[in-house]
Amino acid sequence: MRAIAPGGSFRRGFGKIEPQVVVATVNGRAYFDFVQLLDGLELRFFSRLPWEIVEKETLLLLTTSQELKEGYRGDRLLHEEMTGNRVLDSSMVMARWLKSRRDTLVVGIDPGDNTGIACLYRGYNLFATTCDSLDRTVDLVCGVLEVESADKLLRIGRGDRSKALYLANEIRRRCAGTYRIELVDERGTTKAMRAPIHRHGRRDALSALIIARKRGLEFS
Repeated sequence: MRAIAPGGSFRRGFGKIEPQVVVATVNGRAYFDFVQLLDGLELRFFSRLPWEIVEKETLLLLTTSQELKEGYRGDRLLHEEMTGNRVLDSSMVMARWLKSRRDTLVVGIDPGDNTGIACLYRGYNLFATTCDSLDRTVDLVCGVLEVESADKLLRIGRGDRSKALYLANEIRRRCAGTYRIELVDERGTTKAMRAPIHRHGRRDALSALIIARKRGLEFS
């Protein structure tokens, strides 16, 4: 999604200005980091100068601590709060933007030679990717589980049962925190193989996203 440059108009609904996601900083480094993050999330946003901010017209403000208007009470993410970890920073944006949604983190895994991994946070797709080894998959999942969430759930496709059980056991052994694991029947995920995304090497990632949205049997 492309930003609307300073001076662009806010979207209006029924004659009223609808609050938006706004990037407001003259700090070049901060602006670049914010734009990269929002583009990765495919979130539409507006660019404003810090002194142009109107709180009632801003759903989420991204700025720096030095440029935050004194007394500002709305939701915001400060550049100083960012970690440099795309998943953690993305989750901080979505926690503020989707704060009315249930605080859940769901990771879908499609085990295979190239293992698909997808992450849903508050129902929003943070990312979908692949790993070329099961051990790297476990490392990535452990990192994702660092996201702050009230309810964390891992769903692992059990089409290859030996790989599914290996991942479930290794994740339990190596990943800290409180989370649940389900083993998911992969039947039905193959329908997605006809989607155009698969012609670009994204089959496993998309399968993981489908697995993340299917109920499974609890692994204990």
